[in-house]
Amino acid sequence: MLNKTKKSILIIENDENILNNLFKRFQNVGLFPITAKDGYEGYMRACSEKPDFIISESLLPSMTGFRLSRLLKYDERYKSIPLILLSENDFEISNNIFSSCGAGKILKKPFKFSQLLESIGLTTA
Repeated sequence: MLNKTKKSILIIENDENILNNLFKRFQNVGLFPITAKDGYEGYMRACSEKPDFIISESLLPSMTGFRLSRLLKYDERYKSIPLILLSENDFEISNNIFSSCGAGKILKKPFKFSQLLESIGLTTA
């Protein structure tokens, strides 16, 4: 089970390089990273681990980040967890989907790590 002395962050990303990079960067700022490589695994980890924050790619195998967000944000048990989506898509195309999924924010790839920290309400000193 999760070490609750540190805040935890669930990173759901199917690109192994991005996943590993984010894992290390979040670990370096004092968060406890939890990882998943597809939407279904991410949903199951979110439900079992109840992380403090969730970062998810929007286009994932087995369940999109939009669907994952909708399932979590409309469930009383998880709706308070800040959830940020990452996308390579044009915002004009995904804006309608994003507005109905309940996520707090969507960041376009590539992004700066500082933007990601700011999006979940954290800053580095």
